[in-house]
Amino acid sequence: MYFIFEIAFSSPQNYIANLIRAYAKQEQIEADILQTPDKIMMIFHQEDEKLETFLLGLEEILPASLFLGKGKHYFSDDKPTLMPVSQMHLPLNIAPCPVCQKEMFDVSSRRYYYPFTSCNHCGSQHQFLIKYPYIRPNTTMKFLVPCVACEEERKTNALRLDYPLISCIDCGIGIRMFDKESEHMALNKGDYRKLFEVSARAIASGKTVLMKTMHGYRKFFNPKQTKEAHVGLSTLLMASAEGFNTHLMMIEQEFNALLSIERPLLRVATKSDEIKNLYGSSVLVKYPDDGMTMLLAREIVTSGLDYIAYIECDANEEADFLVDFDMPIHSQKDIKLFINQDTKHFVFGERIVYPLEVQSNKNRVSVAHDLACVKMNDKSIIDSLEVFDTVKTQELYVLESENFESEHSNEHRFEQYKASMMSVLAEHHEVGQKAIGVYFYGSLHFLYYNGKEVINAIPPIPFESDNLWEKIATLREGSDRLVENYKKAYPNVWERLDKLKGDMDIFEVTAITLGLEDESFEGISSEALSFLGKGGLQIDTRVKDNRFDNYAFLTSIMSYQLGDVESSYLCYSIYESFGDYIGEIVPQLCDKVGTRIVVLAGETFANQSLYGRIQRTLGQYKSLMNKNFPIGKENAVHGALYL
Repeated sequence: MYFIFEIAFSSPQNYIANLIRAYAKQEQIEADILQTPDKIMMIFHQEDEKLETFLLGLEEILPASLFLGKGKHYFSDDKPTLMPVSQMHLPLNIAPCPVCQKEMFDVSSRRYYYPFTSCNHCGSQHQFLIKYPYIRPNTTMKFLVPCVACEEERKTNALRLDYPLISCIDCGIGIRMFDKESEHMALNKGDYRKLFEVSARAIASGKTVLMKTMHGYRKFFNPKQTKEAHVGLSTLLMASAEGFNTHLMMIEQEFNALLSIERPLLRVATKSDEIKNLYGSSVLVKYPDDGMTMLLAREIVTSGLDYIAYIECDANEEADFLVDFDMPIHSQKDIKLFINQDTKHFVFGERIVYPLEVQSNKNRVSVAHDLACVKMNDKSIIDSLEVFDTVKTQELYVLESENFESEHSNEHRFEQYKASMMSVLAEHHEVGQKAIGVYFYGSLHFLYYNGKEVINAIPPIPFESDNLWEKIATLREGSDRLVENYKKAYPNVWERLDKLKGDMDIFEVTAITLGLEDESFEGISSEALSFLGKGGLQIDTRVKDNRFDNYAFLTSIMSYQLGDVESSYLCYSIYESFGDYIGEIVPQLCDKVGTRIVVLAGETFANQSLYGRIQRTLGQYKSLMNKNFPIGKENAVHGALYL
């Protein structure tokens, strides 16, 4: 008889399963730990007297995770036979686990206030990787020799067996604090804590602190006491979980995601007047995501604050204090998460998602957005381009916009939208089946996959931002009068648009037109969230041959502006109108080619009003989006394997 405990787990990442294995080894309990594509299964012999103690202890060491779901247990006469997911030893980039956090705040520990505390199953590891395989000589930690205690722990601690980055205050990375006049080096436990105390007090008093974190340089400040320009464009770092309910309006899924060990970036609605005054109706939020920010946040709370803010920057950013360390790191782009009720999608970024092992039967290397998919020892890994040495391959697929010189005899260039569509189809095991696709980021593509190749069925009309007024004035009869009226009503915006040069997408120009501080898709999406009504205006798309007309779209927005329609209502209406347009075209294409499969890809779909509209207009179809990959551009390196 076997006792079986299952936990739903919706990711190919294996750090949770590995943690459970290590804990079982530590507790000397016999168990088979299997991970399948949708769950982690623990199989025990029923008579094991340590079982109850093990399961209670598991509650203490298991971190909250984006991917963990509900658990269940049952008995079975037969031992289940399952095909577990493949596993490779890949470096992580997540927050410290409960065990490592406990060490960081235990004054008796060798790692008290040591920000680089981690184990095989957590922490900032990828930042130290130089090349594969992931062993200490291939990391920047190779220059540090573990102390006697760490070396012994590496052999005996089940959570840190052969851990490549093992270190502590006695043998690890030193940190320093600079101000205009002096330098302070942390040499012992007291020094490490003092450094974070001083940093927190400085921020609380209105000073700025530039800190090197595991995710690059961040400039921290108190948004209520700062001379920093564009506070609204900064990220809100919540120092304590108690402050969430006071300052933010969140659903349970958002709260759980922010506190998960993956620590994604999330845009949420504001609640308190003080946060509304600083950021408006919504804000990008982060919970401390590495040792540096976690220790800083602890002292921020002690200083009496619920939150601070930061901007990502480089080492040359001006600040009152600098907290730095000498070890070079390779930071990844932070991951943004989109949540709609129980549905979660990664919008953009690398952290959490990569590195990742993927299935590929082809001897092919793909390259896109400084990421590469490379076959190593019969397994394919997606990771940063810089961590791979010279690779032999039969064929090379490179994104058309990538500045990459290879001189490979069998190099192919590919388009983003084609690779994005194939990434979604591959994730859902629909490669070879006819499908209609919509790729939406900057411009809108309607695609057809005939089972062999992706065809741009309805390409977007090219949008050129220079000579904008001339294009609008000649759009239709009466458009010239609109231009004159707009010039009188909004002279500053008119002049700004008149001087546009280069290749700007429609969302950047729209944000400028509406006078938004954040002149991007993100800015429009944020403004749309502040509209609390129902039902939007119909933005003119002036569809010609089923193609979206960017200039008609802008003209419509300007007309509404002249009619004193507020920007939040316009931004909300923009996404509703796009949703209606997509909901009109896609069924026509599906009927024409005889398919019910619809692929949606591109960052623009990470908008509540557009996403909701699409769910209603295309509800009868099998609509697919990426699950384990970003819905934005970073899915191309995966999709290129199937072109």
